Amino acid sequence: MRLRVEIRRFLLGFAILLAACLQAAPVIAGPYRDFAERLNESPPNGTAFRPDLEDLLADLANSYRAEEDKELLTPDPMLRELARAHAADMMINDFVGHKASTGHDFSSRVSAFVGDASRFPSIGENAARDTQKTPVDAKKARALFAQWIKSRSHRKNLVNRSFRFVSTGVIQRGNSIWAVQVFFATPREKGLFQ
Repeated sequence: MRLRVEIRRFLLGFAILLAACLQAAPVIAGPYRDFAERLNESPPNGTAFRPDLEDLLADLANSYRAEEDKELLTPDPMLRELARAHAADMMINDFVGHKASTGHDFSSRVSAFVGDASRFPSIGENAARDTQKTPVDAKKARALFAQWIKSRSHRKNLVNRSFRFVSTGVIQRGNSIWAVQVFFATPREKGLFQ
């Protein structure tokens, strides 16, 4: 009888410890993250990420926010891999949207990189492409950005007062670009039992 009580106590303690560890451990890898990291490390031949256009799109977002009397965003690399991977996925699979070709929605893609998307009090994403046969330059980036201004939901992300940061990803293939901007508020620190 005493042995059963000790075994139950041990199992209960082990279960509590395991639950605490599982809650505290961020999701650092997994199917989507592995997929995204492969895209970022080895984009297809004939394609290239465009840090110059990423910077320009972040500047355009801030210019627009300034015109709308909103606080400026701080460009932040925290979710750049996420933005770049989704831009590359859209390019490779010829779509524009917020669900990856793998079936992962925005929240699950974010969670693959940060462990828990709910750490962000607010987070949003804009995605677009420009496939016009024009040079890939600042003018093309501005044309892509204009798509976001013309779209009510994308414009709403651009002026959302709760957003403080932006991570941008742009990939080029030929005369076409695909771009993703991820907007987010300051993430909450995750405690052991949150």
